[in-house]
Amino acid sequence: MIGRALRAQARSFAGDVVLLGMVAAALLMSLAVATSIPPDLAEAPAGVRSAFAESFTVVLATYGAVLAAVYGSFRYTIDRRDGVIAQRLMMLPRWTIFVARMPTAALGGAIVALTVVVVGQIALNVSRGGATLDGATAASTLALGAVAGLWGMGLGVVVQVHLVDLFVVSMSMSGALLLTMFWSSGAGYLPPLVMLRALGFDVSAMGIPPNDLLERSLALWVTAGWVLAVLLAGGAAFMKRDVGAETT
Repeated sequence: MIGRALRAQARSFAGDVVLLGMVAAALLMSLAVATSIPPDLAEAPAGVRSAFAESFTVVLATYGAVLAAVYGSFRYTIDRRDGVIAQRLMMLPRWTIFVARMPTAALGGAIVALTVVVVGQIALNVSRGGATLDGATAASTLALGAVAGLWGMGLGVVVQVHLVDLFVVSMSMSGALLLTMFWSSGAGYLPPLVMLRALGFDVSAMGIPPNDLLERSLALWVTAGWVLAVLLAGGAAFMKRDVGAETT
């Protein structure tokens, strides 16, 4: 049964219009962020260019995580709205449908996040004169997008309502950034900052002082706890609630 559910998800992923839309949004987002690149960066000292590039990459990864989470939630809420979930429930058990959605949510989130970082890095490289995106950063970005996609999926299943979910997911991934101005030590435990820290990004560029940085091992455990909690909540909601198509 799980194999059948996975095959159904794979077929729908091949023509995923939500993913296409979010990749387009990622392109626009990364190009918009690229407008913050100083025009005279190429003439700056090497140390200045390196520091700017590091901070710029973290900002890109953060935006990528936000869009990846939105993708994970929209992937579910649009299917629910269009009756896809209700149709599959007539053929497969609920638990198989929920579990089978996880790989596509993670894969789509990874693609969206990587798109933001790659396109932004291309713009940065043109400005600074030729550096390339290293493999470690690309791998961390893929992992970040996958985690954020699962986070968004869990929230999407809990909230269910398409437009409300957009607000909830966006706030869940941006609230910590606002909190850094008032309580940086606490903000570091919240998504997406804890996710960034767990995957090796320098979150001090996002307003977390060095003395408030979590140990990376702790950040990994906290991230795992957040994602597991939201998936368990989503799974419980999916098993109990009416998930028929929306009528409004």
